[in-house]
Amino acid sequence: MDPGLEAAFRYVERLLFGDMERPGLTIYDLERLVGYPARGEGPLSYTLPRNKSLSGVQAVRLFYYPKDPNLQLIVEIEDLEGKKHLRHFRWNGFTWEVPEGKRGDLKVTEETLGLVQLGEDYFLGFPREEARELAEAVRKGEALGAKYLLCPRCGARVFYAPSVRPAEVSCPRCGNATLLFKTFAGSEAPKDPLEALAEEQRALRRTLEELLSYLKRKLGP
Repeated sequence: MDPGLEAAFRYVERLLFGDMERPGLTIYDLERLVGYPARGEGPLSYTLPRNKSLSGVQAVRLFYYPKDPNLQLIVEIEDLEGKKHLRHFRWNGFTWEVPEGKRGDLKVTEETLGLVQLGEDYFLGFPREEARELAEAVRKGEALGAKYLLCPRCGARVFYAPSVRPAEVSCPRCGNATLLFKTFAGSEAPKDPLEALAEEQRALRRTLEELLSYLKRKLGP
């Protein structure tokens, strides 16, 4: 196991739940750290200052979601290889607890949150189960507000988690490093069946007219 990563997890555990020397971090402490509500409705982030316990990782970040009663805090530990280890918590009025179906164990695991391809889309920085849920919501047109990167070269979409730095992402399909920032706005409204039929008939008429014009040019009047 990575000793630097283990030390960072132990530090975060002491920070959240306290020890003999200091009490644990409350949701009110977290709000002051991230600047809520002065900095907006969130999600808001705070990077822990460097210290000896965190010298074995690149960074530890706290992401606060003030409007989500089921998931209020994501802790991101980025190791020296750039892999991000996420843990999820919510405040129960007294202490931090792990929401059902989320990861909250403050120890090193083999889990890494890399790139997952589901269908034609890519999902970056999500646990696999969350990526599947988001992919299903995208398919149904229900993932309103989800952030993604669009490749203008090949059309690939990369949906990314709040912990991801999108400016550093390249297209996983063609390697293009210049991606467009987009927000998912849902599926296009279905067309009226009669209007769709009329469009098909107009397209067919244009095709027949072009074919007749071609035959006249080739065969003569």
